[in-house]
Amino acid sequence: MTGTSAPKGSRGFDALDRIVDRAVAGGISAVAGAVGDRDGTRWRRLAGHVRAQPGAAPLSPVDRFDLASLTKVLVAMPLVLRLVESGDLHLGKKVADLVPEFAGDGKGDITVAHLLTHASGLPAHVPFWRERSDVASVRARVLATPLVAPPATAITYSDLGYMILGFLIERIHGRPLDEVARKEAFAPLGLEGATFRPKDAGLPYVATEVVEERGGLVAGEVHDENAMALGGIAGHAGLFGTLDDVVRVARFWAGGGTTTGARWLSGASMAAAMADQTSSIDPSAARGLAWVRTPNPFAIPNDLASPHAVSHTGFTGTSIMVDPTWGTWAVLLTNRVHPTRHGDSPARIRETRATFHGAAWAALT
Repeated sequence: MTGTSAPKGSRGFDALDRIVDRAVAGGISAVAGAVGDRDGTRWRRLAGHVRAQPGAAPLSPVDRFDLASLTKVLVAMPLVLRLVESGDLHLGKKVADLVPEFAGDGKGDITVAHLLTHASGLPAHVPFWRERSDVASVRARVLATPLVAPPATAITYSDLGYMILGFLIERIHGRPLDEVARKEAFAPLGLEGATFRPKDAGLPYVATEVVEERGGLVAGEVHDENAMALGGIAGHAGLFGTLDDVVRVARFWAGGGTTTGARWLSGASMAAAMADQTSSIDPSAARGLAWVRTPNPFAIPNDLASPHAVSHTGFTGTSIMVDPTWGTWAVLLTNRVHPTRHGDSPARIRETRATFHGAAWAALT
């Protein structure tokens, strides 16, 4: 286990080390975590190995985790806000006006804001990947999916909404999503390790699940099956990144956008993204733009966070939390689905997240 760093004499950071040690001892092969505030990183740790097998390499700073649904807050949402700031879009725009294939069945009233806040009425999940179709056919199926509720009547966390946001971003820019992300997000923020499909580029990565239907170990290619069916590049999942990449994003949001040396998003955009956008629809499912607020069953449990804290998780075992009240942030990346998502894996990651983020806020404040 390697990579511990914290200021000498700092109180509370030993609790974070114990939590990481328990996670690795409990069967999570790779764990990377960092916590800090507006002034920078206060604690950082890499532990375990890139896969659970004898002789596997220890986790290193350049190894990329499959960030899963963190793609929504690191790629799709900020790219939409960049389009708003450039005057190419507004959140009340009807999606079908820009993507005409997304029409019919009452979908003509769905706005960009509905997709961002999971208020579109689209279903939570559809296993498009089971059809084993080409990418164009999968895209067509996503856009043709019928609603399960009228827009703005319920909050249903939907991967489909963010797939469609990815299509919309591509349509406006006239370029593939990964190219747009490199220019508009990764470069301005200095995310040197962020990428889609790292295996294709020969970059180092952390293993995820062993899936018989996919030929065994899934590593260096997206774990999410629908993102895989979309070619590994999608608005809801597919992004890989290092701990340092996600830390840069967390510091950006906690610091009001001032940590990168340039204003990447305006203060107004950041405030809107973190503000409550959905409690008027469902008081038990508070959300910002992509970000999860409390109360919400998808929120990371943190007994010590302020009511204004926002967070997001990824199915592979990743999470990010930012608290604008305290100016604090925490990032926890794991490959908890390795070698399997089943068994006690879901319970273990819930416990690890809850203890980690609570201990982080205790140490930082």
